[in-house]
Amino acid sequence: MVKIGEDVDYQPCGGTHVASTGEIGGLVIGKIENKGKQNRRINIALAE
Repeated sequence: MVKIGEDVDYQPCGGTHVASTGEIGGLVIGKIENKGKQNRRINIALAE
């Protein structure tokens, strides 16, 4: 499960992920797409 913030999103994840964003530094949230009733695709980019 991947939790974003306290109230943003909580979804199962089958991909590579880190324990916290502190491991990778800042990131920018881009487009958020609905992919069904309970599924979202969130595009992110790592901030420099």
